[in-house]
Amino acid sequence: MAARRALSFPAVPRLPNPESPPASRRALVAVGLPAVVALAYGLAHLNWYLGTPLGRVPVLDERENLDLAAAIVNGSLPAEPFYRAPGYALVLAGIRQLGVPALGLFPAALLLGVLLHAVGAAAAALLARRWFGTAAAFLAGLLYALDPVLVHYATQALDATLGLTLFLVGLNFLAAAWSAPGRAGPWAAASLLWGAAVIVRPNYLLPWLTLPVLAAVAPGLAARRAALATAALSGVVFFGATALWQQRVGGVAGFLPWQGAYNLWAANRPGANGRYYVQHVSLAPELARANPARAESVLLYDEEVPQGPGGIPAMNAHWRARFVGQATSHPLTWAKLMARKTYALLNTWEQYNNKTFAFHKARSPWLAWNPICWGLLLVLGVAGAARLAAESPRAAGMLAAVAAATATSIVLFFVSARFRLPLAALLAVLSGGALAAPRFWRAWSAGRQAGLAAGLALAAFVAFSHFDRVDDRATFAQDHVLLARAAFTVGDDELAIREAEETLKLQPWHPDAHAILAAAEADLAARAARP
Repeated sequence: MAARRALSFPAVPRLPNPESPPASRRALVAVGLPAVVALAYGLAHLNWYLGTPLGRVPVLDERENLDLAAAIVNGSLPAEPFYRAPGYALVLAGIRQLGVPALGLFPAALLLGVLLHAVGAAAAALLARRWFGTAAAFLAGLLYALDPVLVHYATQALDATLGLTLFLVGLNFLAAAWSAPGRAGPWAAASLLWGAAVIVRPNYLLPWLTLPVLAAVAPGLAARRAALATAALSGVVFFGATALWQQRVGGVAGFLPWQGAYNLWAANRPGANGRYYVQHVSLAPELARANPARAESVLLYDEEVPQGPGGIPAMNAHWRARFVGQATSHPLTWAKLMARKTYALLNTWEQYNNKTFAFHKARSPWLAWNPICWGLLLVLGVAGAARLAAESPRAAGMLAAVAAATATSIVLFFVSARFRLPLAALLAVLSGGALAAPRFWRAWSAGRQAGLAAGLALAAFVAFSHFDRVDDRATFAQDHVLLARAAFTVGDDELAIREAEETLKLQPWHPDAHAILAAAEADLAARAARP
């Protein structure tokens, strides 16, 4: 026995296993299942939508995106700076290069949106898991996957879902960089992804600018220097490439589209509601259908500066000066407009942006029943933010800086539905943290619980109140006429007539509705007269 004891080996220390196989499987389910749900739900809605006129005919910004993609493929871009951000159209052009025919690009773009929606659900779940744990990841991912607004925009040929997905994946890398600031890789990845998001949707520029600021306050001097340099330089790759591309095409270097300057003025000029773009000039039908804001900006510039310098840079300088002059010479008026915009931003009503969400949600058998909305996410998100601030103040501070930059970029322009999608995604992440912590709230003191209850009540009041005509349905007229035009295009004259008549009930003077009604009635009569 003594010999055996002498020959016995010392116990080998076991290496720490950060995640056992069962826990790893739970994490995989918590992240993967919401992505599967997002894909299934999005495809179900898309299957219905493709059978409708608007699912068969690209309209407004959708048509512009497809036209821009075709121009990229054909090498026929106009010799001028980019009017709209080219990132999404460049992705569509890449799809064409993979062999998708021109007629198949529209449905392919809608399918791409659904796939990106699934990726976004997984990214939201990963964020919630990092901050709150596995149960919160599953709940946050499901809220994101089933949010009808996110599904609605995912099934449009628009840049919103692509930009949002890049933003969320980049935020995952930023969260990793913030927890370990000495690693340059996550800072670079976050900067590259958010730089790409800016080229898709320029409203992500302010969030991208938070990266060097956050890097500058990271702990540790050496880590701070490396993080700052990496964050500041990585995203510039996309900005520089876009500037060179625009220089080659239009002769003017720059990475921001020229529609932004006039939109900034239009969203803040006297009389603006700040919720959505309102046309102020009567335009010829072909100009109004192509892009009313673009045509209006040129016409108004020629009226206001008849002898001024020509060219897009001069026009943009004029609109930026008009905005600054209005804000500085009438600060109280502008502050009131900012307050109205902020209220609309926080309200549950989804403001008009090419389409009014409530109008189209009611027509979808897959979205109409869904109770998830901005107001619900806002109330739950406030609770989730309180939990994050209590458990991880540094993470809460980082997220607050990103959210504040995102909200500022929205309020400066229009607070319409498509613009606030990144905030909705952040609220879904925080909502998962709120729903997964019933014991957490019970452990709080009575005073803290009372403060949280007051915050939740205030959030609910702001979200579900109806001041300032925030839920005005006047834009339904635009939805009716848009559907009427699409129905006429695909040969559904009966639907075109019904929708044109609905438009005229709301706006009896609407010229497009009168034109569509006359054309559809004539077409229907001609068909009936055929033997």
